[in-house]
Amino acid sequence: MSFPRPRTALFLLVPLTVIGCSLLGMRASAPEPPPEDFWDASSAWTARTLETMTLEQKVSQLFATRAYGYYTSQDDPAYRKLVDLVERFEIGGVIFFQGDPVAQALMANDLQRRARVPLLISQDMEWGPGMRVERTTTFPRTMATGATRNPDFAYTVGYVTAREARALGTHHVYAPVADVNNNPLNPIINVRSFGEDPYLVADMVTAFVRGMQDGGVMATVKHFPGHGDTDVDSHLDLPVIPYDRTRLDSLELVPFRAAIRGGVMSVMTAHLAFPRLEEDPNVPGTLSPRITTDLLRRDLGFRGLVVTDGLEMQGVTKHFGVGEAAVRALEAGADVLLLSTDEYAARAAVLKAIRTGRLSEARIDRSVHRILRAKEWAGLPQQRAVDLYAIGRHVHTPYHQALAEIIARASLTLLRNEGDLLPLLNAPRLFSVTLSDSDDPSTGQAFLRQLRAHGTMRSLQTRLLDRRSDEDDVEAILTDVARSNADVVIVPTYLYVRDSSGRIGLSDEHRRFLDRLIALGKPVVVISFGNPYMVIGLERQPAVYLAAYGASEASQKAAAQALFGQARIDGRLPITIPGVHAFGEGLTIEQATLRRGFPEEVGLRSHALLRIDSLLRAAIDERAFPGAAVAVGRAGVLAKLDGYGYLTYDSETPVTPRTLFDLASLTKVVATTTAAMKLYEEGRLDLDAPVVRYLPAFGANGKDRITIRQLLTHTSGLVPFRPFHTLGLTTRDAVIQAILNETPVYEPGTDMRYSDLGMITLALVIERITGQDFATYVREAVFEPLGMTHTGFRPVGQTDASVVPTEYDNGFRKRLIQGEVHDETAWILGGTAGHAGLFSTAEDLARFAHMLVNEGRVNGQAFLQPETIRLFTTPVAPGMHTRALGWDTRSPEGYSSAGQYFGPRSFGHTGFTGTSLWIDPDQQLYVILLTNRVYPTRENRAHIAIRPQVADFAYEAIAGPPAPLLPGQAAGE
Repeated sequence: MSFPRPRTALFLLVPLTVIGCSLLGMRASAPEPPPEDFWDASSAWTARTLETMTLEQKVSQLFATRAYGYYTSQDDPAYRKLVDLVERFEIGGVIFFQGDPVAQALMANDLQRRARVPLLISQDMEWGPGMRVERTTTFPRTMATGATRNPDFAYTVGYVTAREARALGTHHVYAPVADVNNNPLNPIINVRSFGEDPYLVADMVTAFVRGMQDGGVMATVKHFPGHGDTDVDSHLDLPVIPYDRTRLDSLELVPFRAAIRGGVMSVMTAHLAFPRLEEDPNVPGTLSPRITTDLLRRDLGFRGLVVTDGLEMQGVTKHFGVGEAAVRALEAGADVLLLSTDEYAARAAVLKAIRTGRLSEARIDRSVHRILRAKEWAGLPQQRAVDLYAIGRHVHTPYHQALAEIIARASLTLLRNEGDLLPLLNAPRLFSVTLSDSDDPSTGQAFLRQLRAHGTMRSLQTRLLDRRSDEDDVEAILTDVARSNADVVIVPTYLYVRDSSGRIGLSDEHRRFLDRLIALGKPVVVISFGNPYMVIGLERQPAVYLAAYGASEASQKAAAQALFGQARIDGRLPITIPGVHAFGEGLTIEQATLRRGFPEEVGLRSHALLRIDSLLRAAIDERAFPGAAVAVGRAGVLAKLDGYGYLTYDSETPVTPRTLFDLASLTKVVATTTAAMKLYEEGRLDLDAPVVRYLPAFGANGKDRITIRQLLTHTSGLVPFRPFHTLGLTTRDAVIQAILNETPVYEPGTDMRYSDLGMITLALVIERITGQDFATYVREAVFEPLGMTHTGFRPVGQTDASVVPTEYDNGFRKRLIQGEVHDETAWILGGTAGHAGLFSTAEDLARFAHMLVNEGRVNGQAFLQPETIRLFTTPVAPGMHTRALGWDTRSPEGYSSAGQYFGPRSFGHTGFTGTSLWIDPDQQLYVILLTNRVYPTRENRAHIAIRPQVADFAYEAIAGPPAPLLPGQAAGE
């Protein structure tokens, strides 16, 4: 469904001093501008409906009452009251508070079915539907989006929120917050604001509004004319804004003015006193004509829907009764009366005011007209019910979760990092102390789960300090930290500004605890999952201060990833933390390690990658192989990592991304070639030196001029393969001697014939140079630095039931090969060889591939130089063959296991057991496929057709460069 966008309101800017003086001098409000030029949607239904309404029905349309989106019995008193308001009172709308997706949609449909005129359903969704509805998308807090400095992210939050809201039956969202939070002591706005700079807030607000209304939902900017510079909670009392119009124009009104220019359809007024603009100090802006009509409608030119903040709040009820509040709100210029404490009494008061001439029916008609036009714009005359079966397609989708995580990572703001403590890359011992201002024992558990999921650490001790804790708990924790061997103390803090709580910032107890903890001398990392101002007043600042601005799942995950170098940190502080940090501060740390993530984070489409699942499951059903594992990555994100099938066709052990596979000839590139690259960079291996320089015995029988380069390019003249196991050679020494005695079968350098013997020889050279056995060297020099903890060679003669089996060997070993190398020559060599024998997992190989697409960098350090990678992966004789140094490259024509799309600079390799690895450096894309296609026999060759299809499906998932896919770029959005 497409939704018309409202016309942007046009107005003249009157000199500020003139406006200020005229407002102060006026007692009666100016006439309200007509609404007819704001809405683009047809007004035919509105006109017909308004004409048929009685005065009482029209007044009822002005009210919106509270509802909850949970299952409720039809006999529940609250439900019966709600039904009465819909059926008998004929209320105009409801505002949903907490709920569940399906239950809310069911309730919305039920109420809509009962309503004579469609209901305008509203909801608070400042940081996404998850603000109110469980199991929907929760974005980082609004201030976190401000910290990204990226209006595209604000648009994204608005758009996604709107799409989910419509699926839940909501048409009118009370967001975004347009308040400028320039007061650190504000007890109600805080991280609900985009920041303290009015122009930053304006940019974010207008982008959010545009996204939301593009998504088919009316956006509402609040709390007009600005709730950012208060130190009183309007839920508890009436805050006072002591500033004149000149100040408001330069600060508070900037975002509202921008939103109105941008076509925002709704504005919520605030319960704030403005003594410089309104003479009566007890009249909040919500009830003031000078604020709502003169300032908002006349001076700012707003033509849309005006909604009061909740009329149940103390900022109104402290001085006005239910009926008087409703009448005054309408006199002020409001259209929607939100959350009256007694709708019947309020309606009676409004009707009395009309009878006595205090209000006119024409005034009521103007507001009802706007409300009906809003319903018409939302398409409610044609379709008021929502499709319950569509909820699963639109709510909390993987794509929406990906967007939340993208924004969360971009928002993280690193304000201190003494000694470059972050990222934590060397498996530190951690001690975590969670600070919470609640009494919920589960606080912080989500972050600890993320730490364990994303972190590499030797140990993690945890403690919780919350409202239930006493001085004994404080002393015990400090003693435990002091006595521990922890390298770093992590302090995730959950300190919030909550409405009606009267609390803000660190408690005295928490402040004293932090001061004493920091004084212990261990590096302390403080992460704020709430109020970013919390570090004000500390005697000494922590070594690291990271602001996440909220505790959404996405923000907690992003923080855990950032601690361990899995995410770039580059947020900028959108506020000033007085005496500690200035507006705009923020350190930058580049991503250092591979991160599991959603495909959309790096320009891939999730739904396209799902085709790989269908392909491999069908292949298993057709007995191409019993099990498989796949890894697809791009740039710094491992976008797909899955296992399929079982170890065998009869096994009950499923294949996972951590299941060990026999890599076969992938050994040649993962182990042997990489070792050669390392030694080449160190100047210990000369590619153009003859092999005999390192291995003199190799020179026998005319091999003395064969070079290291020729071994790597398979142009050495050596025979591709010898079946040593059928030639009576049963020991390592015998096989090595046979290779040393080989005679070239063609002139070295004149042809390319893929040779196992050349790579076996190269491994012997590496052993001679390093003075270590090959398995030990590659473990210490390659696999350990890369974090490939499950990769290595395995001894022969030892079965391991957890490893994917390969073949029933009925001829040589006369058993099922499982946990020992399949290749017979490598088996005779003891399981370690330069051509085969390596075992690994899809997860470990992803780390290896990431290093290559990341230009050789690992943990922020150079593992290989980019020039070395290019040298070893560039074809050496393109017109003659496809080989590079160790690596193969994609064939320019005909069949390629890399498929049809991988680019001309792509490189990769395959393995006899059904393994393959391909990398496209231009797209920063890699695809890993591990199978045991040789089970139960090597005669099975069905995998040959599968390899290129997997590569093609991965490539076809590319939707753009390796950057986040925002709405409009991903299919289906």
